[in-house]
Amino acid sequence: MKVSLEDREGLFKSLLVEVQGDIVKKNLENIYQELAQNAEIEGFRKGKAPLWLIKARYKDYIREEVGKRVADATLSKAIEESGLKPAADIYLEEVQLEESEEKVAYRVVFEVPPSFELKLQEIENLRVEIPKVEFKEEMVQEEINRLREQHAIWEPVDREIKEGDLVVIDYRVEDIESGETSEGETTVIVGQRFLREEIDKALLGKKEGEEVEIESVDLFDGEGKVVGKAKVKISIRAVKEKVLPEVNDDFAKELGLGDTWSSAEEKIRQMVKENLENYKKFLIEEEVAKKLIELHEFEIPQTLLRRELGFLVERRLRELSSLGIDTRYINIQGLAQELLPQAIANIKLRYILDKYAQIKNLQAEEKDLEEEYTKLAQAYGVSPEQIKADVQSRNLEEVIKGDVLRRKALEDIMSKIQVIEVEEKKEEKND
Repeated sequence: MKVSLEDREGLFKSLLVEVQGDIVKKNLENIYQELAQNAEIEGFRKGKAPLWLIKARYKDYIREEVGKRVADATLSKAIEESGLKPAADIYLEEVQLEESEEKVAYRVVFEVPPSFELKLQEIENLRVEIPKVEFKEEMVQEEINRLREQHAIWEPVDREIKEGDLVVIDYRVEDIESGETSEGETTVIVGQRFLREEIDKALLGKKEGEEVEIESVDLFDGEGKVVGKAKVKISIRAVKEKVLPEVNDDFAKELGLGDTWSSAEEKIRQMVKENLENYKKFLIEEEVAKKLIELHEFEIPQTLLRRELGFLVERRLRELSSLGIDTRYINIQGLAQELLPQAIANIKLRYILDKYAQIKNLQAEEKDLEEEYTKLAQAYGVSPEQIKADVQSRNLEEVIKGDVLRRKALEDIMSKIQVIEVEEKKEEKND
């Protein structure tokens, strides 16, 4: 096997691999046999066409298929010989076949990780500023209010609709130009942008059993462009208002925080303090990450960037969908542009933390991995054993180890930095 390396634009590398001998001969014979048994050529019964005709008819397929099979068998060794480590996807660019010599040459293209110097001294002398975070008693009341909102119930009411009410509606949308219609039922909260603004306004002041008709609303395509107009007819089936639970012993029991409200309130106070500490840690992590990225300037693999950006877009779409927003009308290109800086920052931070972990010889111990499996299990509502089995079955253990090492690297950096808490400036009011 002969391996030749060529530099391409950016972080892309081209690898030309030449393979000759038994591995090519064997794969050619297998492909010929498969085609001879299954190829359907006019004038011949299935499996009866002569080999010379099969070779002529399926010349391009034979070349591509033998190239794929030989690449599958030899690429790992070829990459090892090149001394390179692909950053992400590997693309089979071309295949050349010299059948008489039983020789295949294939070219693959991939990106390699960026090369950069870790600014270790600057990292260990980092100084970050965060807003001063202090516990205040009113935070406890805010958390109680949040819990009441979370455990509120919706009670039917016989009155006109106002903002904040939950309404159950039947709707009929008719495309003015094509005449196409769509119908359905949905439940929304008025005034929270679940519906178009004009529909929200039209519902205000109406009652259960009444109808609303809007002669013209905009229709959008997947990129957020207006593509037409529609008539909307809405029938109001039910109107409900939010009722908050009383703050008492029963509410304490409902929350699972004890038998009395006084004990529940104290537990809530402790939770607020813990959340505050976690929030402070989050602020520090965010500032440290920002500083690390500012310290290091390097190019990132575009294949990784596309993958990360796709992940962030999909996650945002799921979040919007969970809020009742019809994602068919989201401008995907605009959303991707909005998330691009975050995708770039995520990839850069991973490379920086990977290099730090390597230089500091940090290790992903078994107990670290078990802790990670436990966290993942809690997030997905399954057992740690199930998560571990799933990770192992999908050969993702190295991914988990990478996550653990990056977390340990960030924690190690945070243990060395200087954190300054800055009082938030109060805006002066002009008389």
